[in-house]
Amino acid sequence: MTRSRPVLSSCRGAWWCALLLFVGLVAGLAWHRAETRIIPECATGVDLAINGQILAADRKPTGAWSLDVRVMGDDQRQTLKSPSNRGCQSLLAKTLVGKRLLVLWRAQDPIQVGERWLFTLKLRVPWGAANPGGFDYRRWLLASGYSGTGYVKKGKRLLAPDTVPFRPRWVAYIRDLLERQGLVHSSTLLALVTGNGSAVDSDTWDRYRRTGAIHLLVVSGLHVSVLAVVLFASVGYPLRLISVGKARGYAQLISALVVCLCAVWFAWFTGAGSPVMRVAGMLVCLLALRLVGHRVSFWRVLIVTLVVSTLILPLQVFHAGFWLSYGAVAALVGFFSARHPAGGAVSALVQAQIVLSLGLPPLLVLLLGEASLLSMPANFVTVPIVTLVTVPMLFCGVALGLLPHWLSVSSVISSLSALTLQVADFILALVDVLLTALLHSVPQHSASVGYVGVWTAMAALAGGVSLLMPLSVYARVGLLCAIVPLGLQATQDVRFGEVCVRVVDVGQGSAAVIDTAGHRLLVDTGPRFGAGDVGRSHILPVLRSTGPHDLDLLLLSHTDLDHAGGMVFFRSYFDAVPVIGPDSCAHGHSWRWDGVRFTTLQAVGLTTDNDRSCTLLLETERHAAYLSGDISALAEHTLLSHLPTNVTFLLAPHHGSASSSSMPFVRHVAPEVVAYSAGRNNHYGHPHPRVVRRYAWEETRQLNTAVHGAIEWCSSRPEGVRFQRQRD
Repeated sequence: MTRSRPVLSSCRGAWWCALLLFVGLVAGLAWHRAETRIIPECATGVDLAINGQILAADRKPTGAWSLDVRVMGDDQRQTLKSPSNRGCQSLLAKTLVGKRLLVLWRAQDPIQVGERWLFTLKLRVPWGAANPGGFDYRRWLLASGYSGTGYVKKGKRLLAPDTVPFRPRWVAYIRDLLERQGLVHSSTLLALVTGNGSAVDSDTWDRYRRTGAIHLLVVSGLHVSVLAVVLFASVGYPLRLISVGKARGYAQLISALVVCLCAVWFAWFTGAGSPVMRVAGMLVCLLALRLVGHRVSFWRVLIVTLVVSTLILPLQVFHAGFWLSYGAVAALVGFFSARHPAGGAVSALVQAQIVLSLGLPPLLVLLLGEASLLSMPANFVTVPIVTLVTVPMLFCGVALGLLPHWLSVSSVISSLSALTLQVADFILALVDVLLTALLHSVPQHSASVGYVGVWTAMAALAGGVSLLMPLSVYARVGLLCAIVPLGLQATQDVRFGEVCVRVVDVGQGSAAVIDTAGHRLLVDTGPRFGAGDVGRSHILPVLRSTGPHDLDLLLLSHTDLDHAGGMVFFRSYFDAVPVIGPDSCAHGHSWRWDGVRFTTLQAVGLTTDNDRSCTLLLETERHAAYLSGDISALAEHTLLSHLPTNVTFLLAPHHGSASSSSMPFVRHVAPEVVAYSAGRNNHYGHPHPRVVRRYAWEETRQLNTAVHGAIEWCSSRPEGVRFQRQRD
């Protein structure tokens, strides 16, 4: 009997490994299917008349609609029309119908879920900026089930739904209820109830993200767990009071069944997010085990829940939130399964917060690039307040406020609903004040760690996992050494006398990071689109993942928004960074950093903003690089005598516009490598085909951030240009 135990244990281990391997295969196949469902290239950049059904409609803070549209195919004659690309018609008719598209529409028309519209769209394949340490927007789109993105040029309502589907109808009821109360944080409260945070303003997202409390802005597993406990007590206690004899023993079972059904329903209602799916799955699993009378470890319950949720929604494994949700629970299970918390519930909550503060940062750095140093104090204060006060008050107020849709209720119920919602709103206002004060307590550039190498993050993650084990104090102190490197800055491998230029992929704009052996310079700060700050989202990850977390100089070529959009952010992020702009640019001014000569050049006497660009010439002993701003052919002619011949690296003037890169300029500088900083399928047509031909005549290697992502050129290896997307 004893000999059979190792065999049985090994069989169980093999079964679990086979199950996880099967789940990985399912996820891989789902990703392959998502890749094959991408819209064809011929559908991009042309006007398409599409008959689509609205699956979700969210009004952004900017006023534009964000629409989740499914392409319908009831009438092939009207569903797909492409006047400018007739050859694509048959391919689109076969491949586009049934796919989901994420489109924007700047319209004032009221839009309801379930409606059918005839849209004229401009579509794009799923695409995003490709930068070191940056967010992979393309992966997010595919993991969310979208086959393409774009914008609506015009639309015509074809069919209004007979009845609005249940979920959007009740989401509208909840939104109206919150807006009628005149609450300050109505959009945040709506996100906590419905799981839809699209209406939350960017400043709120930024505040919670920088303090490590972003999980409080969504329907988190902790919130659902607290609501489950409240519901279990609310149902179970009255049942026990009215039950007698053996029937009393079923009160707990009935309460658990009600909680499980409500959790599954809530998971569906909030969009089946990973945290809610996890809680609902674990509750159902525990109830099933209770019914059959088995006791198993929480580890098995967690793994079974992970497997089932992945089989139901396999693409969710490609979202960082999936791994953060299960990682947090795994850390808590690993810590508390090996020990019993001493000191009661309060002590257990404190220990749980410490465990998450030590165990999650390595995973955050690995998945998202950075982890906030303010997360421990922020969560110690805000988690109990939001979880124990805001969430119960919010759901209580919503439940009371929605009662009139079913029953005739007195004004007392409506007043009680308004009171509880105002309390929830006040608590959120208090949390905002606390988080803002916390952010102002430390410099912005010192409030987080991360953007380290993958192996460093993996080692820190292994150290964080080991800290959860029941080891001696000395062993734990030693394991802390594995987490400490998360606070180190990335080093740059630029030798004395050499220079590296990294052209950041910022879309239709410009930004470049220049490194020498001991100095760092940023040329231009990228564009700004509405509330989106490219400086924070695109350029800062490049700065932090490729070298010291500091700037010695910021050079602004000119003040157009596609070059100066992130200026405000960097002036606030780096407190005292010197700035050279077009008004303070001294033509011919030179200085040396680490054996590299820097010279600012400006076309004196010209008046347009583009021609007054403050351009930068970099020279080493063997090579030269020129960052030319947005100068036109006229400015090129003025500066030609100040430029060396046969430049090694050139950042193309004005993104490759037809008004720049004149033939005399191209023949004079004759670059070995030219980089265009342009957006994919931009409506300016950059780079212009005529410009591309001119550089081709000089046998120049041409790279484009729209195709290659971020581009890195170093004088120590001028022939080995690196780029983020491996295609040329």
